[in-house]
Amino acid sequence: MSSTFVNPTKVVAESLRQLKNESVMGKLVFRGYEDEFQSRVGSWKIGSSITIKAPVYFRVQDGATINTVDLVERSTTFTISYRKHVAYPITSSEMTLNIDKFTERFIRPAMQALGNYIDLSILGLYAQIPNQVGTPGTTPADFYTFASAQAVLAEEACPEDNRWSVVDPWAQAKMADSFKGLFAMDKVRQSINKGSMGGMLAGFDMYTSNNVNTHTCGTAAGLATNLKFGSSSEGDTTVAIDQNGSWSNTVTAGDIFTIAGVNSVNPITGESTGRLRQFVCTTAADSTGNSTALACTPGSSPYAIYSADAAKNYLPYQNVDALPADNAAVSIAGTASLAHKVNLAAHKDCLGLAMVPLEMPASAPWGAQDSYDGYTIRVIRFYDGINDQEYVRFDVLFGLKVLNPFLGCRIAG
Repeated sequence: MSSTFVNPTKVVAESLRQLKNESVMGKLVFRGYEDEFQSRVGSWKIGSSITIKAPVYFRVQDGATINTVDLVERSTTFTISYRKHVAYPITSSEMTLNIDKFTERFIRPAMQALGNYIDLSILGLYAQIPNQVGTPGTTPADFYTFASAQAVLAEEACPEDNRWSVVDPWAQAKMADSFKGLFAMDKVRQSINKGSMGGMLAGFDMYTSNNVNTHTCGTAAGLATNLKFGSSSEGDTTVAIDQNGSWSNTVTAGDIFTIAGVNSVNPITGESTGRLRQFVCTTAADSTGNSTALACTPGSSPYAIYSADAAKNYLPYQNVDALPADNAAVSIAGTASLAHKVNLAAHKDCLGLAMVPLEMPASAPWGAQDSYDGYTIRVIRFYDGINDQEYVRFDVLFGLKVLNPFLGCRIAG
C-alpha cells in the first residue's frame, strides 16, 4: 500500500479541495482582496491590514449651471486576524494509508471543522448589519418575508444580481413544507454546491447552513419606555437612549432598533423610503446611569449618521431623512433576553473574506501550502521528540469584513 506522506503536496491538494467543498459561505461573499494582501511594496509585504474605500454615491443636480457638492471619500480597514488550525497525533500505520482512506479518516473531518468555523464566522457578521425583516422568535416560512428582504435591498440601491440567502435547517424544513412546488427534492439532492437548496426564492439563490448564528437580545428589547436622549448632530457615531432620565437595562451587540420620525433613504436619490431607519448596536451597552450611548450602524465609521442637510454640502453618506429628536421613542426588536436565529440575505459585495498564505517554517522538512480559487491551506507534519509522537496540522489564515452593511438584510428566525 503506497504511503500518502511521501508527497505532502498530494495531501495539501486534497485538503484544499475538501475545504472549498465544506465552506458554503466562502462561495457567496466577495473574495477580491487576497491578491492585495499578497502584494509587495519593494521587498516588503503589505502587512496584515489594507485600507479599502467605502462606496460612492452621486446626486443629480438641476439646471445648466454646474453645481458641485464636495465628495468626501471615506475608508475602512480590512484586517487579517483569524489564525485557525486543526492538529492531531498520527501513528506510523496511519501514515501508510492511501489518499482515499486518509481523506475519509482524517482530511475530510479536519476540513469540515475548518470550513464550518469559517462559515460560522462569516454568518456572525450579522451583528453589523442594520436591516432586518421577519419576527424574532418566529421561524420564517412565507414568501412575503423573503420578498420583504428583497424590497429592503432594493431601497438601499443594492444591485439585482448575485443576491443570496442562507437559512438555518429548521427554516429550510418549514420552507420546504410551505413551498413544495418550488423546491423539488430531487433537485435538492442532486445539487452540486454544498448547502444549496437547489432553487431561487424571491430573487435569492437559496442556501441552508447549520452555522446560522443565534442572537440573544438585551433586556431593553421590546420595552415601550426607551427614549432618545439629547439632541443629535450631523456625523454622530452613537445614539444615546434613556428611560425618562434613568437607565437600568442592557443592549446586546447585534440588537436592532428604530427611532420614531427617522426614516431610511435611497442612497442615490436621497428620497425617504417611508420606512423607519433600522440601526444595529455594534457594541454591547450595560449601564445603570441616567442614559447609555449606543455605538451603532448607521453611526460607525465610515457610515456616520447624516441627513438631507448634510447631503447638501457633501456626499455620499446620507442614510436618514432627519436627525433623531430628543425624547423620540426608541423601539428595540425582540423581547428581553430572547434567543433567536438570524438568517441572512445579501448581495455578494456585502461581506468580504480573504484567505492568505502563512510562512512555511524552514525547520519543517515535511509540509506544503497551496492556494486555489481564493482558498489557502498549509499542512505540516512534525515530530515531538519529548513525547516521541508525530503530529499533522492544517492551518488557515484569513480576515473578514462587512464591506457595505446596507447590502445585507437579516431575516429573523
